[in-house]
Amino acid sequence: MPDYRRVTVVFRSRQGGESGEWAEERLTGQWFRMATGWVLRCPDAMTVSVLKGDVRVVRQGEIGVEQTFRLGAATPGAVRLPQGSMAVEAFTHELSADLTDAGGTLSWRYDMRSEDQEMGRFEIGLDIREE
Repeated sequence: MPDYRRVTVVFRSRQGGESGEWAEERLTGQWFRMATGWVLRCPDAMTVSVLKGDVRVVRQGEIGVEQTFRLGAATPGAVRLPQGSMAVEAFTHELSADLTDAGGTLSWRYDMRSEDQEMGRFEIGLDIREE
């Protein structure tokens, strides 16, 4: 495994577009430089990979998420609930990454649906800084 840097991450999310309230979570993690991109690993919380223009999120917890985001495309994923797993699809409208060895910013906006049912519009932002 490549060398990593210890980082502090501010994870922001909101649902419902401009009118939605931002939720913020502060995490610590490890930041890896890979041959084709970056990997952020926050133990017991999530792993975010930015590889070849795609963002892939695997989030642990009571509600788990496994989803890839690709600008201008609908991509399949899954949400794991205590009652079971649900197939979802995310259409990514915006995706921005300004990343370096010391961290940077990553954000994306997407619509999520499950079985042709709209689940809403979501925005995610990560501010990643070396400790």
